[in-house]
Amino acid sequence: MKLRILTGLLMGTMMSVVMSAFITAVNTGFDAGYPGRWLQAWFVDWLIAVPLAVIVSPLARQLAERLMR
Repeated sequence: MKLRILTGLLMGTMMSVVMSAFITAVNTGFDAGYPGRWLQAWFVDWLIAVPLAVIVSPLARQLAERLMR
């Protein structure tokens, strides 16, 4: 259980950092206000991504195992 939570925490954090940075840049461009907009977007994304990664990762693993058979 601890490994599943830690994995979800790390996966959700890494994915939310990259995705929010990319999407914020695409939608608003780079200027002096970019870091603030990105941090705000990342915080919201992180709140969604981490619990979702913890919940979905076992299902994704099961699906991957079935597809590999």
